[in-house]
Amino acid sequence: MIDLNLIPEWAPNIHPMLVHFPIALLLIAVLGSLVSLFIPDKWWDEQKNTVLYVLGALSAIVVYYTGQAAADSVFLPSQAQSVLNNHADWAFWTVWYFGIYALARITLHRYEMMSKLSLRVIAFAIALPGLFFLYQTGDHGAKMVFGYGAGTGQLMEQQPTGASATTDSLQQSNSTFKVHENGNWSWEMGPSGVSTLLSEFQWLVGSPQDLRPSIVNSGDNSLLKLSLRSSPNFFITLKDFLNVQVDYYLDLSDFDGEVELVNHVHDAQNYDFVTISSKGTITQGRVIEGETNFFGEETYSANGMLFVRTVVNGTHFRAYINKEMAVHGHGDAPNAGAAGLRLNGSGVIIIDKVSLTQLD
Repeated sequence: MIDLNLIPEWAPNIHPMLVHFPIALLLIAVLGSLVSLFIPDKWWDEQKNTVLYVLGALSAIVVYYTGQAAADSVFLPSQAQSVLNNHADWAFWTVWYFGIYALARITLHRYEMMSKLSLRVIAFAIALPGLFFLYQTGDHGAKMVFGYGAGTGQLMEQQPTGASATTDSLQQSNSTFKVHENGNWSWEMGPSGVSTLLSEFQWLVGSPQDLRPSIVNSGDNSLLKLSLRSSPNFFITLKDFLNVQVDYYLDLSDFDGEVELVNHVHDAQNYDFVTISSKGTITQGRVIEGETNFFGEETYSANGMLFVRTVVNGTHFRAYINKEMAVHGHGDAPNAGAAGLRLNGSGVIIIDKVSLTQLD
């Protein structure tokens, strides 16, 4: 029986198998445009170059969309998030540049204008910036694979070198809220988790008393228990951040409602969010002057202690649940703002750990 699965076991997805086709086709097309300026048309003509440009542009479109699917299928370390965004952005502009360029060449052939030497020289010169876009796309893609192990099964979360951890004054009272020199922080719940909550966050809606925070133990691990009796409840960090990755370890098994993981908060009416609903949906979007704009919505199936990662880097917005992409949207790049939680519902929320990493 014929195996219709064309993706070999070693390949995480089809993207790495296709990515070299547009690179080769477009490079040969540009080289052909240069060579055809000096040799007779009977050996090589501009129509052949145009065919290569069209094939290169079409294959670039296919590879672009396989790349989007590939990006959503891998879990990346925080340092690779900016590289991924740059890779996607350069790929986007490469597709558009060569797509429009190929259409322009077809139009010139339609009106029989490509026989003019001056126009062929101009056409060759216009193609050159596209090579820069192509180079940047490939360079960032190679950095993801060879620098961060994307798709190789060697993904490892690494602490930034040279960012020795120092802690704030709460360390004196056995708090585990740690702030790094670069401004990143992590909060593992300890015996003084409630005091950390009160001192490191501010309330926009509701109050800490409405949450009835307490520390519960699970073996040797201390967890923060929030018992919501009045909603909504909205609390955020004291400082603002721009491009961020925020990791949450949450148990929502006994909660009925919505938990909004918020970032770039300016006030209670202006912020970005990833909302996890107890009904099994995850949504992503932005609230502007109290009106909600959605970037994406998906369903998820998970329970117990969840690892949820939200990433905002430029115009890219991602959310992962248990290291799998849950939703990936796009929007205008936000201004710096605070991060935190907005809770709307009733029941108990258990928090094990929260950490924030600033991205380049």
